[in-house]
Amino acid sequence: MATGPVEVEASCAICGAPPFPECPHEGQRLELALNQAMERWEGYQRIRDWILNHARNQIITTFHALRSMRMEAHRNYLQTLPYYTLYHRYNGRPPLQPAQLQLIHSQIEQANTILQQGVDQDWRTSCLRYPEVLDYYFGLVEFGLPSDKAPAIREPRFGAPAKEGARKAVKERRESVDMGVKEQGRKARRRSRSRGGGGRTPPLPTVPMPGHYRRS
Repeated sequence: MATGPVEVEASCAICGAPPFPECPHEGQRLELALNQAMERWEGYQRIRDWILNHARNQIITTFHALRSMRMEAHRNYLQTLPYYTLYHRYNGRPPLQPAQLQLIHSQIEQANTILQQGVDQDWRTSCLRYPEVLDYYFGLVEFGLPSDKAPAIREPRFGAPAKEGARKAVKERRESVDMGVKEQGRKARRRSRSRGGGGRTPPLPTVPMPGHYRRS
């Protein structure tokens, strides 16, 4: 026997499952819709591109600085190797004994291997800083939220352009002004007829066309 109205909860809007236990489909679809709306929002794309460009530039700049220091240390080390000055002067074909030439070749090859390993490590270290650098530039972004009392929040117009409400307000004010002008004209004509003016309105003064204006 019914005892009165009961509170009814809606079933899942996606699959129609009962409200209890709570179905995850609505939350998942809402998260998907939110992500899609963010991608459509021009501001999101601008913020994303700005942060990404600055973060990339910072990482690459840091890596170039580290690589330059390694290259400088590498060149300084080569200068300390025996016979390297002679080797460099003769473009890799110095007048040395085979054993001496083999030694300088192996030392240069080992130094180049160490240099490559160091450059790879510098690049890996620089890339691992991306989370820190991205957080830094995200922290520099400034944004503002409208007040909850703003007309656009209290009376939202979904599906209409953002400035549609403003255009409508301007149109309504313009129509209101036009109606006021017409009403004043009717009152003036009634006053003219009551004074015996023959029902004619006085001629309007001549208004110069825009091309007749002169700039002072």
